[in-house]
Amino acid sequence: MRKTLSAIALMLVFVFAFTACDSKDKGPQIEPQVTMEQVNTSGEYVARAYMEALFTDNRAMFDKCYPEGFLEQLGESSGDDLYSQYRSVMQINAVVNGTASTGYRDYTIANGFDEASMRSAICFLSGREYSEIGRIQIQKVTVYFSKDTESASADFYYVVYEINGSWFMLEGCQNDVEF
Repeated sequence: MRKTLSAIALMLVFVFAFTACDSKDKGPQIEPQVTMEQVNTSGEYVARAYMEALFTDNRAMFDKCYPEGFLEQLGESSGDDLYSQYRSVMQINAVVNGTASTGYRDYTIANGFDEASMRSAICFLSGREYSEIGRIQIQKVTVYFSKDTESASADFYYVVYEINGSWFMLEGCQNDVEF
């Protein structure tokens, strides 16, 4: 009987340790919403602003996450409204309570990434010179949701980069990066 109870208790520990639900005692670590003035000031703000813009239907904030003219150029080449496409993908049947920056990793050779290739890709996509690209990071953004009495969180990883002191979105991270 004691072994059975121990096994059940151990299973419960694993279940609670690996679920996305927040503990009611701890509560989510939601940060104040990103303002338009903060968007391009850091990697964390641009990544959070991107998520918040999609969940709150704030196209102006979404547009500010990219260099001027970038979205128009992509839209012209694809014939699509990228904001509408991204927003439709992010539709959920829950309330978004907020976001938090929960970590980042510099996109460097020292961290195991091909920094030169990423810089070249950014230059190709943005039309900027190689020397204009500053730091590149993978930002981890946690989004907190609730529905009825349930709450949960989900982590998203995004590549962001700096040009002349301003930070911009590149894409969702496809690597198996977790931190």
